[in-house]
Amino acid sequence: MRSISGPGTSAAARSALCLLLAVAAAAAGCGDDEGATAGEGAEPVGQELGGSVAQLAQCRDWVEATEAERLATVEEIRSQVNREDAGVKSSELSDERAMEVFENGCDSPRAASFRLHVMYARAAAFEPLREIAEGE
Repeated sequence: MRSISGPGTSAAARSALCLLLAVAAAAAGCGDDEGATAGEGAEPVGQELGGSVAQLAQCRDWVEATEAERLATVEEIRSQVNREDAGVKSSELSDERAMEVFENGCDSPRAASFRLHVMYARAAAFEPLREIAEGE
């Protein structure tokens, strides 16, 4: 492989190569980010308390949220319910399962004031038994 800074390489050639590499790097960052989180950039819904909405998010917030806000809310609640510094390992719900729990739990108008973190924690506690019962 030939060095681009050798005596036979002009400054124009080095500049063109640098430009080509910069364009290629920029193009690689464009397009569909399959590895990116779907809720990335969206804010979780609910009233914030102590830097988190997890404790105060309610079904009324969930019903009014966009899909991206819902996913951000699930991630926020999971991060607070399943804290790594708590010293206790608890079950975790997948995004799909958590959204299913909230959709089903918030489908009635009387559920408007139900707290999402309580629904999440209760569903997560029974998740291992549900998996066994359904053969997952």
